[in-house]
Amino acid sequence: MFNILEEDREVMLVNAEHIKAVPGRKTDVKDSEWIADLLRHGPLRSSIIPPAPIRELRELTRYRKSLIGERA
Repeated sequence: MFNILEEDREVMLVNAEHIKAVPGRKTDVKDSEWIADLLRHGPLRSSIIPPAPIRELRELTRYRKSLIGERA
């Protein structure tokens, strides 16, 4: 999903553990508004996302590993 969205938008991937650590209300109805408010005020840190070539290599490596596993 990130790969698709990053083409047209600035996407920030945030660790869920970090969001849980920030105090505030967290209901299903208000989650997106609450996270957007946190983002506007700056207490969220973006996770490190490797560049596209490295992500592609990881995907190929995982696929190769699954093929080897199926074959064994």
